[in-house]
Amino acid sequence: MTNFILIFFQVIINTMAQLLLKKGVELVNFNQSVSNVLVSIITNIYIFTGVSIFIVSLLLWLYLLSQFDLSFLYPFGSLAYVLAAVGGWFFFAENITLYRSGGIFLILVGVILIAKS
Repeated sequence: MTNFILIFFQVIINTMAQLLLKKGVELVNFNQSVSNVLVSIITNIYIFTGVSIFIVSLLLWLYLLSQFDLSFLYPFGSLAYVLAAVGGWFFFAENITLYRSGGIFLILVGVILIAKS
């Protein structure tokens, strides 16, 4: 049970990192010199925090790989697509179309089937 909680925690923090990176790049003006873009990226708190969370996510992922078969564990990572779509809708007013909803549904069905294996 603890490992399943860790799997879901890893997916959640991975998604949090993506959302923070999205917020961060919205604040970067890419219509400037490369050096200014790099400074903007390096000094952006959202990007810094997102990358930091990614590092924690990676370390947790490495631990989980030591505990589970890759063929079992990897599909759970697709839950990040679901959470990212919902997060994009909630935080950035992104549109979830009927096709995207269908894809989200299929991902959820797939993960449920894998979890039962």
